[in-house]
Amino acid sequence: MIEKKHILCVDPEPVKLRIPALLGRRGVKVALNAASDQASLDQALSEPGHWDLVLCEAGSFFDLALDERLDAIGDVLDASVVLIKPRDSQLSPAEGYRWGAADVVMKGDTDHLLMVCERELGNAVLRRRLRMLEQAGTASPGASPGRAESREGRREGRAVVIPTITDLSKAATQQESEPQTEFVAETTVHESGLSVEQLRIKSLIDEGGLTLEFQPIVPLEAPERARSQFEALVRLKDESGALMLPGDFLPTIAEAGWMGKIDLWIYRRALTILEELQGAGRADAMLFVNLATETLRSRALIKAIGGFTSAARISSGSIVVELHRDAFVREPEGVEQLAELLRLNRHGLLLEDPGVGDCRFLERHGGLMTHVKLNRRITRGLVEGEVEQRDLDRLVGCAHARDIQVIALAVESARLLPMLFSAGVDAIQGHFVSMPYQDLMYPAVQRIESESSFIES
Repeated sequence: MIEKKHILCVDPEPVKLRIPALLGRRGVKVALNAASDQASLDQALSEPGHWDLVLCEAGSFFDLALDERLDAIGDVLDASVVLIKPRDSQLSPAEGYRWGAADVVMKGDTDHLLMVCERELGNAVLRRRLRMLEQAGTASPGASPGRAESREGRREGRAVVIPTITDLSKAATQQESEPQTEFVAETTVHESGLSVEQLRIKSLIDEGGLTLEFQPIVPLEAPERARSQFEALVRLKDESGALMLPGDFLPTIAEAGWMGKIDLWIYRRALTILEELQGAGRADAMLFVNLATETLRSRALIKAIGGFTSAARISSGSIVVELHRDAFVREPEGVEQLAELLRLNRHGLLLEDPGVGDCRFLERHGGLMTHVKLNRRITRGLVEGEVEQRDLDRLVGCAHARDIQVIALAVESARLLPMLFSAGVDAIQGHFVSMPYQDLMYPAVQRIESESSFIES
């Protein structure tokens, strides 16, 4: 039986939305309750544990003093607050976040609202689990509940389940059950000496702008029991709430020396999402997660990643870490240490960016990896005639000889499929199969209408 979720709508307007019916089509059963004045709001919030989500008209957030009521409740409320603003409002998601909201949605943007509702209803479940674990881990005779947190700290707890870049620098807040995080000393962010762009990116991250999208990896053949595979792709929300692609902010992060901190955030959030997905019945789900070469320079970071992996409640073989080719050359000891930690639970290691002539590279390093991923240069080169079919066949054969699976990235044209299939490529990923989504989903395969855009882009 599907457990019903309870949504509190502050101000009558959100109640007019067809949320129960639309979410019901997605398998999410919800009940709406309205609060349009201070008395009804006080009564609703007298049982904060009852609510899984709070939808509030942006103007009513202060008119009904919801900000003060949330501040008084503190961490007892596991529900996220989502603000609904009129079309002429200039309220940005970043400003809403500072108020204590998890997101801001334009009135009438039903698709966005449904996506946010699904995401935050899931976050409420995770938040309850984390709070129960924290209470179980800190409970002792004579101990009193910790209510000494600041207003901003409590709001961060409601808006973001996984630590932000700022939280990760606070070693004192780590639970004793977690692996030791010696990396904090070497990755703590200081604002002195930062460039204007670095300060901007840091501010966006500190305000909770980091997010993940997921792109399916689809088997090229149809095995009897295909696993649900996704790659976690990091994004950053800018000042307007629009998603920035990695090329727009990762170079600045790398220049500032924050890649280890970002990688840890991505990895821990991916593990949490995978735990939730497998706990909901998808035990076959797999996530592919990228780590930067710079991260492998820190043995403490690698140790922490291995510790988080071992402690995660996920099935064996369900996490695959993706490394660029240069990591095997520049940080061989780090790669070997990471591969050894992943093998403890039969998790995988993927080589990104191999060249079509990299058979000797696979002979030298193939014992460390379980997957290789063909990059855009290869897939686009096949279509444009710059990569020979026999070279691809040889590379795939070298990988399969070492029990390494081959994934083709950037598959954006149907013309690629017979070339990849004949070479024996195991799985494909790209816009021909599916665009990245913030929700974990497995959309139907959709054809790209114009193949010329792929060739000309």
